[in-house]
Amino acid sequence: MPVIPLFFAFLLTRGRITRSEWLTRVAIAALVCAAFGDLAGNAFADVGSGPFALLFIWSAIALATQRLHDIGRRGSALVFAIVPVIGPIWVVVQLLKRGAEHSNRFGADPASRADYLKVNIAE
Repeated sequence: MPVIPLFFAFLLTRGRITRSEWLTRVAIAALVCAAFGDLAGNAFADVGSGPFALLFIWSAIALATQRLHDIGRRGSALVFAIVPVIGPIWVVVQLLKRGAEHSNRFGADPASRADYLKVNIAE
């Protein structure tokens, strides 16, 4: 698979991702957006860093939506983050929950290892 579509695959809000994959992708998006935002900010002042801040917010919402899909919730549950104090805590707790162990309406279990040690002795 080419590198460019693979890099931008995290911007999709379909499917499910594990906790470790979610944390890794958010960290990478934060580092990339901060680095390029700093470069653009030095070159074009605040106007240059703004698009990278928006790109990070969009990618963080997309990744959080995929993570919520893993526990069986819709992405619209992120709206609870606007409730003062309790809302952000509830959203973080939901994002850090263990995912559903089998398929749900959002797709197959990304952590499933059903065929991991399957051996075909007929061959």
